[in-house]
Formats: sequence, C-alpha cells, structure tokens
Amino acid sequence: MSQVAPAIEFRKVSKWFGDFRVLSEVDLKIGKGEKVVVCGPSGSGKSTLVRCINQLERHQQGDILLGGTTVAGNAAHIRGIRRRVGMVFQQFNLYPHMTALENCCVAQRLVAWRSRTEAEDVARAYLERVRIADKAGSYPHQLSGGQQQRVAIARALCMQSEVLLFDEPTSALDPEMIREVLDVMVTLAGDGLTMVCVTHEMGFARQVADKIVFMDHGRIVEEGAPSDFFRQQKTDRAREFLAQILH
Repeated sequence: MSQVAPAIEFRKVSKWFGDFRVLSEVDLKIGKGEKVVVCGPSGSGKSTLVRCINQLERHQQGDILLGGTTVAGNAAHIRGIRRRVGMVFQQFNLYPHMTALENCCVAQRLVAWRSRTEAEDVARAYLERVRIADKAGSYPHQLSGGQQQRVAIARALCMQSEVLLFDEPTSALDPEMIREVLDVMVTLAGDGLTMVCVTHEMGFARQVADKIVFMDHGRIVEEGAPSDFFRQQKTDRAREFLAQILH
C-alpha cells in the first residue's frame, strides 16, 4: 500500500549565514492538515526554518519536500512552490497605496491569472472570513495593526494554498490587538489547512497545535503534542524556556 507523502518534510536540512550555522541537520515531518507551532528563544532558527519552506531563504544542505516535491530549484520552479504556500509576515507587508481589497487581489491577478471580477469575489469572501469585510475600501494607514494583519491573512488565503505559514504574526502588534488576530487564526485552524506558525503565544499553541516544535541553536530539541510539551518537558532547555515565557 502506498504511503501518502507528508505535506512538508525536512531531511537533514542545514543553512548558514556566512560562517553562522542557523539550521543544523533538521529533520521534521508535517502531515496534511496538521497545525504545528514552532517556538524557541530568539536566534534559534525558527523563522529561517519557516522561510526555507517557500525558499525566501535558500538552504545549502539537505532537502525540503512539499507534498513529495523538492522546493529547491530554478526561479520558475520556486514560483510554482510559492503558489502552493501562503505566508503571513510579522510586519504585514501591505502595499500602502492599495486598499485592503486591492491588496488581496494583486497576487490573484498576477500569479493566479484570475479576472478582476473573480479576484474581487474571492477577496471579499476572505475579508469576510477574517471579519474585516467592512474595511475592504480602506488603505493600510486607516487600519489598526490588528486589522492590517487580518488583511494580510486574507491576502494569503486568497491564493487558496495547500500550506499557510505564519512568521510571528502578532509580534508587531499592541497587546490589545493580539487577541483579534489569534481569534482569526483559531478559526482558520478548524478549516483543515496545514499551518506552520512561529509564535511565542503559548495559549494559542495549547488551543490549536497538533504538534509543538521547540528549537534552540538551529536544532529541533523537542517535538511532540502540546499536552506532553507543556506537562513534561524532556530537556532542561525547554523547561528553562517555558519557565521564562510563562512566568
């Protein structure tokens, strides 16, 4: 009987920035529809791990597979990979001269070759999904940080990708705006998407994650279910990290 390929697989992946080894022989499998939270101290390689999936960062050793297909390749191949992987960044990265609706349409028009009408219909549906349909005509400077991040999530969803990546999506937000973004992410987690989220929001991790990946010094130190990770850490490093972050 043939085995279904994981949604994402890292095989002995290493990455350097100059002489600094930011990822060190990482092995990781993420199943289709699985929700994975990646956590760890600053500089542990979390964001680099996620950014290697869609090749915003290129790894130098090992292999990363998306649905059984290697992500590394020429520019045309990587464009194809990026059509299959949506990403939400720390800093929103919205076009300031475009409305929320236009921000959600531009990639659909240029990458997915949808008509203006189709792109706008899809965009409005996902703006509704993230509870910000009434701001479709607003520009980024007219929106709060939490609203901008919800537009960014809608923009990623509009591409109807197989995988959705989040790189510390609440770290640039004021505390009162974090909850509104996390609430949207919790809702999306019930939709069957494969999600990989770098975050320090441990309440979100407990509620949503199927798997916690704890990193330190470019390595995966612990990996397991939230119930195991929060109740009984296997390493002193994970215990120290949680003691600080949950204090």
